[in-house]
Amino acid sequence: MFSYELICELKNAKGLTKDSEVLAVLPKCTKSIVSEVKSGKRHLTEEQALFIASECNLNTEWVLVQLAEETAKSEEAKSAWHNLAKKLNKSVLAAILAVTVVFGGLESNGNNKAVFA
Repeated sequence: MFSYELICELKNAKGLTKDSEVLAVLPKCTKSIVSEVKSGKRHLTEEQALFIASECNLNTEWVLVQLAEETAKSEEAKSAWHNLAKKLNKSVLAAILAVTVVFGGLESNGNNKAVFA
C-alpha cells in the first residue's frame, strides 16, 4: 500500500485532512482513483508518485523503486525491487550520516578553531 502512504504523505505536507482534498492537488486524480488506491486495487502512476516526491522532498529514486516493488507482478520481481530499495536506503542513510559528521559535528570553541562536538 505504498501508493496510499504517498497520498497520506502529500496530505500531511499540504495540510490536507480529507482524501477528497487530494484531487485538487494531485495530477490526473479522481475520487475513484484515490478510493481504489486506498483499497489496494490500484497504484499511483509514476507521474503522480514523482509529483508527490517533489512536493514532499522525498528521494525520487527511492519512491520509484518502492512503486516498482508495489506494482511488480511476480514474487521474484517484488523481492528484487525490495532488495534494491534496502540498498538504496542504506546508501542514502550513509550519505546523510557523512554530511552530518562533516558539517554538523563541528563547533567553534571561541578560539577560531573547529572542534568536534
